Formats: sequence, structure tokens, C-alpha cells
Amino acid sequence: MRVLVVGAGPVGLMFCAKLSRYGHECILIERNPLRYTMSRASTLQPASLECLKEFTFLPRLIARGHCVHDLMSWDVDRDLKNICSFDLIDGETSYPFRLHVNQSLLRDELIRFLCQCPSCTILDQTDVTSVLSNSSAHGVALRVKLRGSSHLEQILHGDCLVVSDGAKSVLRTQLGIDFDGFDLPAPVVRFSVDSIPEVLSRELAGVSYLKRFGSSVSCLKMLDGWRFILRPTIAEVSEALFSSDWIRKKLAITFQFLIQPSWWKTVSGLRDSYRVSQRVASSRVRQRAILIGDAAHITNTRGGFNLNFGIMEAHSLATSFSKGMYLDDLWSWSNRWSMLTRSVLLPRTARLLFGQTPFQSLGASDQKEILMRASLLDCLDFTD
Repeated sequence: MRVLVVGAGPVGLMFCAKLSRYGHECILIERNPLRYTMSRASTLQPASLECLKEFTFLPRLIARGHCVHDLMSWDVDRDLKNICSFDLIDGETSYPFRLHVNQSLLRDELIRFLCQCPSCTILDQTDVTSVLSNSSAHGVALRVKLRGSSHLEQILHGDCLVVSDGAKSVLRTQLGIDFDGFDLPAPVVRFSVDSIPEVLSRELAGVSYLKRFGSSVSCLKMLDGWRFILRPTIAEVSEALFSSDWIRKKLAITFQFLIQPSWWKTVSGLRDSYRVSQRVASSRVRQRAILIGDAAHITNTRGGFNLNFGIMEAHSLATSFSKGMYLDDLWSWSNRWSMLTRSVLLPRTARLLFGQTPFQSLGASDQKEILMRASLLDCLDFTD
């Protein structure tokens, strides 16, 4: 079987890596240079680590990140702080922690693996200009062109097409599949610093969700510092997008009970922002084409659910092919994961989106149940 895969993000790479391990031929097409390093996601949940454990690079990837063993919710105004330990799920996984590692490092490891796989061909800086064929009778044919060239075109043939070219998927549009949902009116703003005062770091867990004066701040400990994620109101968007002063002011107000507000004026940091949406493809399958990852769904960024869900999908789809799933059975696989998308992924991210903070006033058994859901371990059986 030959599979054409469009999109070399972590999900597309994961699918190719898994499929190549079973000896199936795949051709991976990516419009950007392969070493393109733009990265937003930074969290790998235990369920994703379980999907990656068959790869020898996983210990190296873990060493390049920061392992988070505790999550904290902290309502500062109500003086309510709760800490939840991953020790509660120690018996459920070989990886009872959340790994904070830049998405680009995961891509590096998967690319290195695929470059050693004779069954995988990678075409980067290549655009898909048209879908020439997509049918049960004749398989899939794509016309592709090397970027920047007016004449270097070729036609690629395959038994099926895996679409993993992201939230703005060109192929999803070409296949006539709608992307239903909504875009949030305000962006997410991130601010990364090399270090913070010890008096503050002592009070924070590896992941901390804070509420203060009606606003939320997510604090993530990274291997090389700290990352703060803020969500401005619509009225604050203009200032938040174009000025670091807004971020510094917000963080100064949030943590003024611990450190002097003036400290935030002196610290150097990197700021970026991105829009957030809650959308899902109206269908995952068109004949021999199937959507996975951001091409199939895009959600609120808290907890890294969208990336981790996509990694699990890629693992599941490749495993199904390795077990002899017929191409005519794509609908069955699609229906199962569409159900999970609508019943698990969207509701869980929506709860986080609207400020429902976990772990508050809960006993150990309830905390374990929430951790199983937050880590997506309760969905792991669907990947086999």
C-alpha cells in the first residue's frame, strides 16, 4: 500500500513514522522547508508519550524538555489553591507526568527517524496544486509543484490520501469539506522569560492556572525558563497585540502580592500571539482521503489537547492500516474518531475555554479521574 500524506507537522510526521515502521510506503508532501521551526504547542500528555514509546528517540526527547509532576489551580481572589499530583495515575501509565517541550523538537526527532526509513519519501517546499483523482476505483492522484518553480511538476499516485496540512488546510477546501465552528474574538498572548524571582517560582507548580481580578493566566515551567499565557478581553486586544507593556502590566497586577510590580518592567522576554478557534470538519472522509490533526479539528490551546489528540489519531490510523484495515473501512475509523472529537475533545476544551478550572475542592479519587481525562489516558484504548 502506498499512502500520500500532505502536511509535515507533528501529526503528519507521526503517522508516517508509525506507518513506515510497518513497512508501508508513504510519500510526505510539505509546502514549507522541512526544518521550518515555527512552533506554538509545547505540551505532550501521558497518552501521547504512550503512543511514542516504541520510538528509541523518546528518552532523548524527554531529556530535552521539562517533566511536570504537579498541576495547580489557584483562585487568588478567593485564596483557594489546589495542587494535583500525577502520582495519582502512576499505575495507569509508564509516563506519569506532562512533558513541556517545544513542538519543533518533536518534529526534529520524527524527521530524523523518517530520513532513515527507506519506505518514506519526503518532498518539502512542494505545493499540491490539484487533486486529479480520488475514488475507490482508481485511488488518489495529486499534481504537485516545487515552490518557486513554474515548470517542475509531477503527478503522484497512491492508494489513499492522509490530509494533515493544518487548520487552514488547502486540501480540505479542495475536497469540499466544511470547517464548522467559531473563532474567538480575542487572541491568546504568550510571554516567555528565562527566569522569575525565586519567591514566585516557589509558589507555582509546573503548570499553574491562576484567576485574578476576573482574568486568567496560565504559567508553564519550561526547560529554559517560564511561559505565561494570557487571554485579553475584546477591549484589550489592540494594546495586547502591539505592546509588551500590556503583558507586563497584567503580570505585575496578577503577582503584585508576591513580587514588586516594577520587576516586570526590567525583565526581557519574548512575546507572541495567535488566534484561537473551536472548529471541526463536517466530515473526515472523502472517498480515499481522510483528515487528521488540525485539518480535522482546532480547539482552545489549554492543555495541548488538540496536538495530543492529533498524535493519538495518527497513531491509531497507522496502527489500523498495519492490522490490515481495508481502505473501504475508512468510514468506520472516521466515525469512531469523529465521535471522540465531538464527545471528548470539544467538550473538554470548551470547559477550559469558559474558565472551569479543575481540581478545586476535590478528593483524591476525583482528582485521579480528572487527571485521566486531562492526560487523555481514558481515550488510549481507542488508539489500538
